[in-house]
Amino acid sequence: MKKAIVVSLLLIWSVMLLSITTGEVYNKVSSFYANLRSFQAKVQQTNYYTQLKKTITYKGTIYFTPGRMLMHFDEPTVQRLKIENGRIELYDASSNTLFRSLMQPEYEKLNPVEILQSYWNKSKVSIISETKDRVNIELVPQNDDFIKSLSATLDKNNGLIYKLSYKDKTGNSVTYNFSSIKLNQGISSSVWKYDYPKNVQIIES
Repeated sequence: MKKAIVVSLLLIWSVMLLSITTGEVYNKVSSFYANLRSFQAKVQQTNYYTQLKKTITYKGTIYFTPGRMLMHFDEPTVQRLKIENGRIELYDASSNTLFRSLMQPEYEKLNPVEILQSYWNKSKVSIISETKDRVNIELVPQNDDFIKSLSATLDKNNGLIYKLSYKDKTGNSVTYNFSSIKLNQGISSSVWKYDYPKNVQIIES
């Protein structure tokens, strides 16, 4: 009987050691990204389209500094999304089309690095699972016309995001997986420049 009690106490103690609250996760994320000078990583973006029952996976690189973000995909075709100075620039090589538009102020931080902070305070946040080093969370926005839910895998110790996904109310979903992450290292100025084909079709809005 005593042995069973000791084992139970050890299990409870180990669970307590692993346990982290949603508030602690938020504080770690906020502190980490507030002090982040630059972020670059390999990124895999997986889009699922529920009506087509089709999945498309893009592979490339993401670069981020405060106020500026770039995702450049090389597979399956070249696509390039840049957000800078309140403007969005999206290039699609398959159609040889470059879309340019102003970004609404309320969406300026809706990129994979900052999206959690944007939705946190207007969502029900839950800890789904956790290990010694990582924690999986789910956010269910309240009264959002587009997003049904978001989920993320984070470093439990510092708040670094390794995986982020969201599902819209039609069932479509997008998932980002980050690897080979480099923090606070110099990003070449050439990264932000790109020579589009001379015959590229430009659409402004």
